[in-house]
Amino acid sequence: MALGSFRFLTILAVLLLAIPAHAQDSIEPFFGTYVGSGIGQREGAPDEMRDMDVTVESSKNGGFKLKWITVIRGPSGERAGADVKRREIEETFLPSEELEGVFILAPQGTLFKKAELPNPLRGEPMRWASIHDNTMTVYSHGITAEGGSELQIYHRTLVADGLEATFLRMQNETVMLRVVGKLTRTE
Repeated sequence: MALGSFRFLTILAVLLLAIPAHAQDSIEPFFGTYVGSGIGQREGAPDEMRDMDVTVESSKNGGFKLKWITVIRGPSGERAGADVKRREIEETFLPSEELEGVFILAPQGTLFKKAELPNPLRGEPMRWASIHDNTMTVYSHGITAEGGSELQIYHRTLVADGLEATFLRMQNETVMLRVVGKLTRTE
């Protein structure tokens, strides 16, 4: 092996060792605020226009706070009126001690109530997040009133100017809703 090739390989090895093992699975690149829109599709129903806002920010203990707002527009695309629905969720996730790149929903409590995780038997879905490469996925799994299963999967993939978002809501293995959207980073 030529001396120049040996130097190149040595420098390359040193650089690769300096990179954290799971740098690509880091939450930090997701920190920011994103706004955009998407289309929701249900079997046998007209498409739904949706406005989406997502904020991801640092939280204590290496976790992150995730806030998302969805406005489901009316049938003609209007943003006001009785048919318009608005949903807002804000949750904090903490790094799992057992699995690299996996975050668990932080227990919630108040001054007068012990912090505890959701109880699926009371209709409270279990949620967790994972980071793999440039995609953050949040899973929400619950038990329906009939004892069946509801699984929601939110994929948020980093792209050059923001996020590509996909959402699936499944009940008992049937896709009930699929949403695809694009959000632009604003902060």
